[in-house]
Amino acid sequence: MLHLLDETIEAFLRAEVPLPARQVDVSFDAPDSEWGAAITKPTVNLFLWDLRVNTAEREAGVELVEEENGGRSWRPPKPRVDCRYLVTAWTTEVQDEHRLLGAVLIALLRNREIAAEHLQGDYAGVVPLPTVSAAAADGEGNPDLWTALGGKLKPGLDLRITATVDTNLFQEAGPPVERYEIGLTDRTGGGRAERTASVGGVAEGASGASVLSPRGRATADAEGRFLIRAEEGDEVTVATERPLAAKVPAKGAVRVTGSAGSAKKRG
Repeated sequence: MLHLLDETIEAFLRAEVPLPARQVDVSFDAPDSEWGAAITKPTVNLFLWDLRVNTAEREAGVELVEEENGGRSWRPPKPRVDCRYLVTAWTTEVQDEHRLLGAVLIALLRNREIAAEHLQGDYAGVVPLPTVSAAAADGEGNPDLWTALGGKLKPGLDLRITATVDTNLFQEAGPPVERYEIGLTDRTGGGRAERTASVGGVAEGASGASVLSPRGRATADAEGRFLIRAEEGDEVTVATERPLAAKVPAKGAVRVTGSAGSAKKRG
């Protein structure tokens, strides 16, 4: 998430200041003396030095989420995090340095949030949008960053970006499922025998798929398999994007073959 926020801030500054890529570099490295000696052209440096959950904007309860496939689910509200950057300008002349830092300051004061058009990569769909606060008189001073970085004193701008963190944004999608195996187990309980069909392969590749039979819906066991009551002749259905089904045989296992589609990322 943080690397996407960095890319978003850079896109925002390049468009709003503006900062042409051929003329000005944008860096997020620690601006210590070694780094400063290596720069070759005017540079705006944004050093991320503090991260804190914004408790003032934290919401309670749950929110209703509309899925891409039409389903709906509940989840906790997305947290908001304050990201504090030390912004500095680096040039060969002090006047050019002040001019560059001043242009960045004006762009930051002119905007209260980063518009959606600047959001980068998977962060593009996240709401609420990041908010911008620059040089705020909130009584929270910076620590002695220059001593910690071992660099010379320079004018620095305190920038606070309050960003939404979507904890579901980076869930990896599983591989496409090509085959399901339905194995049968005889179980005895309550004075009668039951046949249980265990369906493998669902948990790995089709997150959110459900398994159904005329006798109920599947539940997952400790190993991630889906267990469902079924008897000979029952049709067991794997309810994925393209449903697959097979009859339960008298004995042995039955394989359901065909692509059921892969899991989708939630964002």
